[in-house]
Amino acid sequence: MIQYSSCMLDCIRPVLGILLIGCLVPDVLHTESAGIQNYQQEQSALGLPDKLAHVADASWPDLRIFPDYILVQDMHRHPQVQAQIAALIEKGYDKWGVKKVFLEGAFTMLDLSVFHRVPKKTQVLLLDRLVHDGSLSGPEVAAIHIMEREWSDPPISPFQLFGLEDPGLYRQNVQAYQSVLEGRDRALEALVPIRRLQETMQLQEPNALLEQLMRTESLLHLKLTPSEYQAYLKEKASVPSTPVIDPVIHAAEEFYRVAERRSQVFLETAARKVPASSAPRILVVGGFHTAFMAASLRQEGRSFVVLTPAVKVRENDDLYEKNLMETAHALAQAPAPAYR
Repeated sequence: MIQYSSCMLDCIRPVLGILLIGCLVPDVLHTESAGIQNYQQEQSALGLPDKLAHVADASWPDLRIFPDYILVQDMHRHPQVQAQIAALIEKGYDKWGVKKVFLEGAFTMLDLSVFHRVPKKTQVLLLDRLVHDGSLSGPEVAAIHIMEREWSDPPISPFQLFGLEDPGLYRQNVQAYQSVLEGRDRALEALVPIRRLQETMQLQEPNALLEQLMRTESLLHLKLTPSEYQAYLKEKASVPSTPVIDPVIHAAEEFYRVAERRSQVFLETAARKVPASSAPRILVVGGFHTAFMAASLRQEGRSFVVLTPAVKVRENDDLYEKNLMETAHALAQAPAPAYR
């Protein structure tokens, strides 16, 4: 077991406290903006090995210049995903000239210079442990590696990490998430007799009522994609209603409403930070956000690509769900951030 001195941990804790779980939507890495397409030309233009990441969506008319945005799909606290994201960002720094990366789950610019004080061998072990525990993200690991390569005295960082979050919206999302968790089991139990009744009615296929019931169950699990959520809203009149179900449905809808607003704020925040070069802005966000943001960028006529780290992810990741609940509980007990 790795042992760390109390002094070392005291130095590192304030840094780790800046970054929180970002997405809160327990979904798998995915994209849905443009359907299934072949983006091999975009993959080649980026010089991106298949073993590192795949272009999952793109609107990039002129491959001779970099796109305005690169959206990297994240699965928070998943060690394999974080390792691939770290390697991807380092490639962006080395090959694409990227100097600024924006990430979900942080409120300010992140200063990771404290890790330079950790001895080299210990630093490697420490980073591995913190990533495995979900306390350190891929973008942070990349920033630490780049800092070590470029270190000067006094340090002048050629690479910067910026938080994308609005503290008020983030807290609203956490509170809605908690409300769903508190009532979800009872609400799902209340849906069981409704499903049985619909099945005995033997309605013709496609059964719109049964489809909406399935969307409602996914809503309560917070596993709807953006397009599925829009389909749910269009058929909202057929959502089952009982005194047990209604408050949880309302909390889940609030969760998705705030998640969509956060996605828009992410784009607005990144747009305000002018890149130091012609390099693209890299935004590391969860899968739900990338789908929404890709649709917004496509509508605005901005060039972008969506990258999915090349890893195998289990959809039913109990550790991931456990980490989400633990973080939601911790945030609920903490005072709201006073900074922006």
